[in-house]
Amino acid sequence: MIELAGLDVHYGAAKVLDAITLEAKKGVFVGIIGPNGSGKTTLLKAISRVVAPTGGIIRLDGLPLADISSRDLARSVAVVPQETTVGFDFTVRDVVLMGRYPHLGRFAKETKWDLAACDRAMELTGITHLSDRSVNAISGGELQRVIIARALAQEPRHLLLDEATSHLDISHQVEVLTTIKKLSGEIAVIGVFHDLNLAAYFCDEIIVLKNGKIEAAGTPAEVITPATLQKVFDIEASVSIHPVTGKPLVILLPLSREVVKNDCRVHVISGGGTGTEIIRALHRSGCRVTTGVLAMNDTDYAAATELGIACITEPPFSPITENSQAALAAQIAAADLVVLTSAPVGPGNLDNLRVLAEAEKTPVLFLADDGRATLPDYTGGKATAYLDRMTAAHRLEVVTGNDLIDRCTHWREK
Repeated sequence: MIELAGLDVHYGAAKVLDAITLEAKKGVFVGIIGPNGSGKTTLLKAISRVVAPTGGIIRLDGLPLADISSRDLARSVAVVPQETTVGFDFTVRDVVLMGRYPHLGRFAKETKWDLAACDRAMELTGITHLSDRSVNAISGGELQRVIIARALAQEPRHLLLDEATSHLDISHQVEVLTTIKKLSGEIAVIGVFHDLNLAAYFCDEIIVLKNGKIEAAGTPAEVITPATLQKVFDIEASVSIHPVTGKPLVILLPLSREVVKNDCRVHVISGGGTGTEIIRALHRSGCRVTTGVLAMNDTDYAAATELGIACITEPPFSPITENSQAALAAQIAAADLVVLTSAPVGPGNLDNLRVLAEAEKTPVLFLADDGRATLPDYTGGKATAYLDRMTAAHRLEVVTGNDLIDRCTHWREK
């Protein structure tokens, strides 16, 4: 286990790490993310004793780092740096075997156990076919896999990865990180990532650094949120839960040229994640947004609450009560525009459409890129009938996402 308590690191007068406290236990893959210059690489250098802390303490398996001999540290900790150069014309096998040196006595030759560890590491990283090639005759991505294999051949108890897969193509990134993920059941792993989606998929816990301090820490779902990404990286992003992996999925959004301040009141009727991005876009545009009725386990509800948007809610799998119907009618009446998405409609949420259809006055913008006002109807045609009723009354207009934002931000001119 790796333990840091109140860790400070200075480079001269500049404080690079400030009171860092974290744990990386065996069986847990800890990811470190943060902008350039936030202290990620320095953190790994402090753990591997390349730089000396100016405050706090580091422990490896309960022992203070300062009390561990250089030889024992070399046996215990393996590091895969961002960049590696090999100055001599070694073969791939020679470089991987270097990972066994901390386990050998002076002038000792490799045993069959050392050779087996080397072969296993090359197999895990997919470089067995390169074993007799010169490291000066392979690609940069292949060399990076050699360096990872050298670290695995070391059979460490603690593995530190500094953007270790950044030079690999996507298939080898996944392959290598999958291998390391399996190994994390036996060792403590800390990895620095720039790719947020890879960090979200492979890491059990994530630490977010900014200006040398921990800005956030927790599971990927707790840490990788639009609010945190905005605060730490100054980016706008949509974060959803991938339906297959169950992990956060980050999609970068274009930077807003300008936050438009307007008093357009927009109520969004959506569900199942169909309104998440448009809720965020309307919020960024300066509209006064409300939403609902939504179940409290709905992705759109999570987006609304994260942004502080008022939302009419019901417990999961519950029908829409009369109180919520009345609240919805009031929100629609107070709105200048209603945005309707193509969320699936069943008996449990049909009242959203019924109340909207009965409102009669408030214009409705139906969000659809194909120009058709259709939605998954599991009500025997009742939901479609409400859509047809609003269309016949000339209340409903089909718009794309970009047109919708334009309509909402310039609604008085329309």
